[in-house]
Amino acid sequence: MAEKLAEQGWLVRVATMDAGSRPAVMYFAVARNSAREAMAAVLEYPGVELGDEVTWADQLTSTEIRSYRLRPNEVRTYGKRRRT
Repeated sequence: MAEKLAEQGWLVRVATMDAGSRPAVMYFAVARNSAREAMAAVLEYPGVELGDEVTWADQLTSTEIRSYRLRPNEVRTYGKRRRT
């Protein structure tokens, strides 16, 4: 049986500020119907804290959703990178 994938998804970038360290960015693939819903889901994700900020959200294509194998209602992080 084929895996059920999200109908819509977003790539979301969050700028974080770790206490006592340099700022960083985190990227998320988020299965939600709108950018607003995707941003709200990311801001509730463990590790995202008060003061962290969504800097952009870009809608994923159906090809990208298949490539990521993004499931309905999923919020998946793609790591954290320090900003220089």
